[in-house]
Amino acid sequence: MENAILDPSHGNDQEAKFSVAIARDILQYVAAQGVDLQDIYRSTKIEATWLEDPDRQISGELMRLLWREAVLQTGDRDLGLHIGEAFDLPAIGILGYVLLNCQNYAQVLEKLSQYTCLFSQGVAIHHQTFERLLYCDCEIVGGVKNYLLDEPRHPIESTFSALLNATQKLTGKALQVYEVWFQHHMPIDCREHERIFQTQVKFSQSINRMIFSADVLDWQVRSANANLLSVFESHANDMLKSLSQSASYSHKVMKLIAENLHGAVPPIEAIARALMVSVRQLQRELQVENTSYQQILDDTRKQIALKHIRDRQTSIHDLAFLLGFSEPSAFYRAFKRWTGATPRNYRV
Repeated sequence: MENAILDPSHGNDQEAKFSVAIARDILQYVAAQGVDLQDIYRSTKIEATWLEDPDRQISGELMRLLWREAVLQTGDRDLGLHIGEAFDLPAIGILGYVLLNCQNYAQVLEKLSQYTCLFSQGVAIHHQTFERLLYCDCEIVGGVKNYLLDEPRHPIESTFSALLNATQKLTGKALQVYEVWFQHHMPIDCREHERIFQTQVKFSQSINRMIFSADVLDWQVRSANANLLSVFESHANDMLKSLSQSASYSHKVMKLIAENLHGAVPPIEAIARALMVSVRQLQRELQVENTSYQQILDDTRKQIALKHIRDRQTSIHDLAFLLGFSEPSAFYRAFKRWTGATPRNYRV
């Protein structure tokens, strides 16, 4: 293992990793604003040579330092929004090329959700429709050490701003957003949010979300090419396979719980068997990653619940059963602890 201080891309497995392409995009933007990158390299311990390796992953702690330093050096309190405005799809590597060759916007969102972890293990992006509205959510991943849990503002605002920009470039049409929700607190000045999103922006919400018309799913992608999509997806799937083989125990446990959470909670013994380790070893590995089986189970249930709660075809009672709760009241208590609202009120 390389020195974790010198090269955080090979640091502890318990920390969510991020593609170096994100760091490169930030650095290119701040350089265009006249910032001397050598100052940032010195402050963050990022090596310029890392930017030349498109498959490199770096630690969340480095991303935290980079965002802080970039805001400080530019003096731009809305840096995330502005980087999103300047976003170019190839900046996120292979995923950008996959999106450029999708057939329509529905496929864009599907592939974005499928391959998000290639550029960020810190968020999960998914969408759902209800009554001709499309809800696009950016969930911050729990159960692992993830800097976004503490400092989400600029990365999440950049993500939503970039999605608007990418939609325009992919389809030639401007995305009309009905509402934007952010989990972080309201900044002092929201004029840039209003200018960019052209709609009501809400803060201190239970989830990061953009709401727009489901009609956009039929929009055609101007650069669609089925043959190229197949080529780029093949490479993306190889990267996913490689990522999964080196994933932390937290990620592996969360994935197995989600796959086996069908009316009953899979016991830790079953998960340990699937991972071919003893229960004691699994518990030790999770402790090293600063989490536990119970915490991962809770985080997995929360993510699944938030993903499906607005689907009115699934009753709250059925959702509670699918998540392995013995009775609906236990689910109600857990959901209120997660979001501050009851499932019924949250669904409204």
